[in-house]
Amino acid sequence: MKSRFLISLFLLAAVLLFSGCTSDEVQQMEKNQISGENADDSFSVETTLCRKVSRKSGRRIGAGEEFKVTKKSSVLAFVDFENVKPQRPYTVHLVWIRPDGKEMFRKYADVRQVEMGEGEFQTVINWLDAENMHKVKSDTLLTSEAEFTLETSFNISEKKAREPGLYHFRVYLDRRLLLEKPFTLVGPPVVAEAETTP
Repeated sequence: MKSRFLISLFLLAAVLLFSGCTSDEVQQMEKNQISGENADDSFSVETTLCRKVSRKSGRRIGAGEEFKVTKKSSVLAFVDFENVKPQRPYTVHLVWIRPDGKEMFRKYADVRQVEMGEGEFQTVINWLDAENMHKVKSDTLLTSEAEFTLETSFNISEKKAREPGLYHFRVYLDRRLLLEKPFTLVGPPVVAEAETTP
């Protein structure tokens, strides 16, 4: 009987230990998705990580979750919002997280869309500087749908000497975690030193 009690305690401790590995923010995000807390905000959002974009077609090339460090390489992140509500302000933070869980850098965007008339929407994206939060750049787009795309890039070239491992890209909406996408950086191949003969 005592051994069963000890085993139960051990299992409970293991569950608590492993559940603590997930950040509070991620747990809250999952809870919100399960409870449908954002049901009144009926937009949809999807993130794509890729290597580059075709200049001719605009197609995203090399989409996936694993990226190799080369002499010149980057990870591009595209966040596509669809069925957004015109006039609703969207405050979005795009954040890159390194393997130890610490934030590397982020991009801020304040987005507002206005319905112009028959099947036309104007979107104004104000990009804010992470240091002083002053407006540094504005983009104005015209679309035929209530949608917009935000993008950011992460330089993983060899000169940056990024640590190989599991990284995360996070999207916050109104300062709450909306989604998280993990990806892996694979280091450059190790070049063996040439053998020297005496």
